[in-house]
Amino acid sequence: MVKSWLNECLHSNVRGKKIHETCPLPDSDYMPTRLVEIVPSDDGGCQLKLRDTQGHNIQRYAALSYCWGGDQLIKSTRQSIEQWRVEISWEELPQTLKDAALVCIKMSINFLWVDALCILQDDQDDKARDIADMPNVYRNSIFTIAASRAKSVHEGFLADRTATNFPDLVFTLAYQCRGIARRGSITLIKTQTEPEPLDRRGWTLQERLLSPRTLEFSTRQLRFICQHNPRGKTDGWRLKPESNKSRQDVLGDITLLQDGFGALEDMKHNTTEPEFLKAMNNWYQLVEVYSHRQLTFGIDRLPAISGLAERYGRVFGDQYCAGIWRSTFARALYWKALPPLRPRPRIWQGPSWSWTSIGGPVVVPEEKLDDMASYSEMQKDSDLKIRDLEKLDDFSNMEPQVVDYELQLSNPTFPYGSLVEGSGRLTLRAKRLNAVLNFNQHTMFGKKVVTASSFAKNGSSLPFCILVWLDTLDENEEDREEPVVLLELSSKFTDFLWASHGLVARNVGGDTYIRVGCYKRTEQRNAGEDLENWERRAHHYLCWFNGAPATIVDIV
Repeated sequence: MVKSWLNECLHSNVRGKKIHETCPLPDSDYMPTRLVEIVPSDDGGCQLKLRDTQGHNIQRYAALSYCWGGDQLIKSTRQSIEQWRVEISWEELPQTLKDAALVCIKMSINFLWVDALCILQDDQDDKARDIADMPNVYRNSIFTIAASRAKSVHEGFLADRTATNFPDLVFTLAYQCRGIARRGSITLIKTQTEPEPLDRRGWTLQERLLSPRTLEFSTRQLRFICQHNPRGKTDGWRLKPESNKSRQDVLGDITLLQDGFGALEDMKHNTTEPEFLKAMNNWYQLVEVYSHRQLTFGIDRLPAISGLAERYGRVFGDQYCAGIWRSTFARALYWKALPPLRPRPRIWQGPSWSWTSIGGPVVVPEEKLDDMASYSEMQKDSDLKIRDLEKLDDFSNMEPQVVDYELQLSNPTFPYGSLVEGSGRLTLRAKRLNAVLNFNQHTMFGKKVVTASSFAKNGSSLPFCILVWLDTLDENEEDREEPVVLLELSSKFTDFLWASHGLVARNVGGDTYIRVGCYKRTEQRNAGEDLENWERRAHHYLCWFNGAPATIVDIV
């Protein structure tokens, strides 16, 4: 059955036209650095060995997407690779890798790409090179085997499947089929649906999305997914995948992940085009899905999505800055961490202004076309130097200004990968007010919230209090007040609306800060309030930063 699905995707046509036009074929001149060669043995197992592909003929191969479940006992290192080139012991192989080899044999595929075996795990240069090449690895596989049901490499995925964990709560009812004199039955089954183990892992999202064809072995069904049919074909249970916040089978704009980008290529650098805006929104929706997934090592927060970033980068023609695209700073700097908040990671994952710096799920504000257009105009002055600021007297109602940014890549040849620890300096022009964070001082809708208190610089002697969205929350923070600064990056004041939007930051020396959260406050003119009273109220009680000086700050 699966062979017929695969053959249809690869070869079926009508009157000479390929049916699955959107499903790309593997490149005729590409192979990964290494592949596992599989030969069936007489005892029902397989003989495996690791092959270096340089200088060999191009071979069809499958790729494996699976949960490690901890460190791997069978993996390629500088010491073990010579042995693997001769033979990889079938008896010692974990069950998931055995099952993947058996699937390959059944599908008449003799080569398999497995990250633990095909990448030298103790060679940082080898890992960096092959991680950067992962988009090509999955893009050019004949199909990807997704071991969705297995929590670890030792579980395997070809075992018998169970429809329900509640066998005592299964009821079969007689049913009279309509229109024909036959009786059938309806079976009611109590189920407990949870995300598959593979849906919870960070690395496997890009493996799914970069693969033109995926053969998914789930808890209750087998599913064949391709770009032509993203919902997939199954051997039963349900037609539609069971949804959860961590799962993403297909992006709304799937052409971004294929080689034929078409008209999207023509919109590079044109940030006001609706298609560009749609693609950018799609990227940040993907970030939100990805952020719900887990990583064994937090330092992989950037690398584990780098393959998708590389594909988007081809279309955007934009600067990639630690998970955020340069042209979207006006929106993406205001990402929010979703509750429950976690402590800040002990090991550095990225600069504090990037969502990659924390370990939990995030949400990024959606950009509207008119906002994007105004930001496009603002970008014309984005290269403003510090010495030019002295010439400007009025900073009111200006959009956020990025003066400069500095990123130091771990691999300079791969702009979508990890950064050198501690790098990622973002220089902003902002209005600054000293403030104090107040923990557990207020409640809203039955929940405790965090606020920041400060004194306005607009001539008012009254302190103001503003709701803050924190990025992280350590256990001891709730018991104390913390000095911070409010950095107003954008503001708006019209005849009907006042708004202030910015970051909450902690000083770490001089004019250098780390982000600890963000804020947004809006107020509308009351019904029946005349313009004079509205302006007086706004300037006295709301326009807190009017008298605050505009300064240059660094966020790291």
